Amino acid sequence: MSLFSNSDKPLFKTNYLGFWIRVYANRVEFKSNVGRQSIPINQIASVQLGMFGFMKITIESTGGKKYSIPCIKKREVQEAIYEAQSSTSNQLSPVSVADEILKLTTLKDNDVISLDEFNEQKNKLLSIK
Repeated sequence: MSLFSNSDKPLFKTNYLGFWIRVYANRVEFKSNVGRQSIPINQIASVQLGMFGFMKITIESTGGKKYSIPCIKKREVQEAIYEAQSSTSNQLSPVSVADEILKLTTLKDNDVISLDEFNEQKNKLLSIK
């Protein structure tokens, strides 16, 4: 059971073989082998994509707990989580340029964005400050 209200609509949702993931602005809810779980968006440390051919993602919490969830739309889930984290952190407090570049580096390293996109966004960040 979720600690949060279910009245808001997910930013992204997907399901695969009876497992599901829903990304909200303030949390990620999912059903995995251990049942239904909910993690606040600001407590997600990383989202790792399964290797090619493995239909799963692994969400790691800031406390070091890992949740493996079967999923076909791995990149879309990862992007939705990172976007929700970015939106939430911008509302709560200013984010340093270094933090933003670190997020961009993670996206580039996970092949979510290209090197050109990374450089373009990094240059925008560095020219602002």
